[in-house]
Amino acid sequence: MREWEQRRAEELSEYVLVTHIVCLLIFLMVVASFYDFKLGRDLDLSFPIVFSIIFVFLLSIFYASRKLIPKVTFLSRTRTDELLLLFIVSPLTLGFLWFSKDFFGAKVLIMVPAIIAATAFGSYVGTAAAILFGALLFLLDYRIFGGLPDNVFQTNLLVSSVTVLSSWVVGGLMEVEKKTQRELVKLADYDQLTGLYNHRFLQEKLARSVQEAAGKKIPLAAVLFDIDQFKYYNAVYGYQKGDEILTAIGKLLLEEVHEPDYAARYGSDEFMVVLPGLNKDEAGEAAAVLKEKMQARAVSCLDGGEVPPRPFSISTGVVGYPADGDAALALVRAAEDDLFRTKYSGGKTYLYRSVLSEISTLKIKDAFPTLQTLVALINAKDRYTFGHSERVLSYALALAEKMGLSGEEKDLLRYGAYLHDIGKIEVESPVLNKPSFLNKKEWELMKKHTVWGSELIQPLVAFREILPIIRSHHENYDGSGYPDHLKGEEIPLLARILRLADSFDAMTSNRPYRKALTFSEACAELERYAGALYDPELVPLFLEAVKDVYKKEQQAAKQELLVIGHELEAVQN
Repeated sequence: MREWEQRRAEELSEYVLVTHIVCLLIFLMVVASFYDFKLGRDLDLSFPIVFSIIFVFLLSIFYASRKLIPKVTFLSRTRTDELLLLFIVSPLTLGFLWFSKDFFGAKVLIMVPAIIAATAFGSYVGTAAAILFGALLFLLDYRIFGGLPDNVFQTNLLVSSVTVLSSWVVGGLMEVEKKTQRELVKLADYDQLTGLYNHRFLQEKLARSVQEAAGKKIPLAAVLFDIDQFKYYNAVYGYQKGDEILTAIGKLLLEEVHEPDYAARYGSDEFMVVLPGLNKDEAGEAAAVLKEKMQARAVSCLDGGEVPPRPFSISTGVVGYPADGDAALALVRAAEDDLFRTKYSGGKTYLYRSVLSEISTLKIKDAFPTLQTLVALINAKDRYTFGHSERVLSYALALAEKMGLSGEEKDLLRYGAYLHDIGKIEVESPVLNKPSFLNKKEWELMKKHTVWGSELIQPLVAFREILPIIRSHHENYDGSGYPDHLKGEEIPLLARILRLADSFDAMTSNRPYRKALTFSEACAELERYAGALYDPELVPLFLEAVKDVYKKEQQAAKQELLVIGHELEAVQN
């Protein structure tokens, strides 16, 4: 029990204790009134002596009962002190009512056990106790008076009614307090969206689980689940749909994970399942089953169960105690590390999508430095096109300058040139870096990079104007290109510009399966296919604009080679 919870429970116990003391004082007051007990010179010493004997006797019963009652299984969950108090006060109340006969003041004593029951067990039990003792009061008076005279009936009815109402009120207040405590615990320990344990409580519970595993000398495993690129689904489908996915996964985990196992929402799009008694291998198998179910449940939330444009995937990190850590924090860190390795292994595209997610909320100009980082990541994956995007950008802007395009159009062309091959991150590295010509199947896969690229950029609101550039930069002027077979001016102007720049750089760059063309050879190729692959009006302008840029590119490349040569010579010396 946490400090605040302990403090609140102690405060409530104090109020309950005061209520019980007041009840006992009422009991003593009625007894003293019956005996006309006086304080002063005429003090009757016989009553204190008798009372002391009775008190010691009851105290002995109370002490013995406290030792015995907790051992009774079906009473183990009750509040022992209140139950014992009821066992003592109830017979004393009934006995005194019988003994006092026609002493009307004794009738209020039925409130004492009823209110004690209400404070201990709530309004329903307290009200039931009040009704029971009210009925017993009528029964006792019926036996005492041989009937129920009007004054006795009226008094009993009034006292019983007040007792029932008092018990209901007191019990209700206690239930409100207990319910408030439960709600506070729920707010403190549970995630409100998914219904699972929250991150803070997970840390506490996992620490206790590790201690229990150490004490029992049993294994313990934990699995960390992370939704890959959850920001993408929030952006494409909306945050409400994102919450629906998280809620569905949380509900699934509540259905599938049972004691002693438990699940928690670890982060915004991360979940952790703790599996006491399982080793790491067994947990891995369980995680694979859960992962499939989580993915299926999430997909069912997207557009009525249709397969989303991007496959919904979840990465996992699995750890085991004590091999990966002997404390809660160490296990969590190990799970995060294992998850990280899973995400970034096997040529996955998660890293690129992460960068895109980071710039999704930026303005287009603010995001440009991040785009440069993204292009570097793309170039690192496709070693045969290293620097390709930068060169294409230079060539395309040279033509835009020649054509006198506006600053806004140049900006769009700049971003489109940088990102035109972003879809290649969905293509496996062996295909991208194949040292020979692609076969038909590989070529069909490669052609999809224009569509994949536009889908990757679509969630970035600020970049939606460059989607046509990315999608259409391989369309041919005669309609023989891909993916939409656009023809002539159906192809966006900036995409036609990029088509020329992209082809020119591809022709003048070395590939394992062919040597680069010379500048004049590349120009001849562009002229030969003008009107077929390229816009015939743009080709002459491009050839004029690209001369100076190409010379600068070649000079920069030679200078870079000289620098590398000097560095190698210095290392050798």
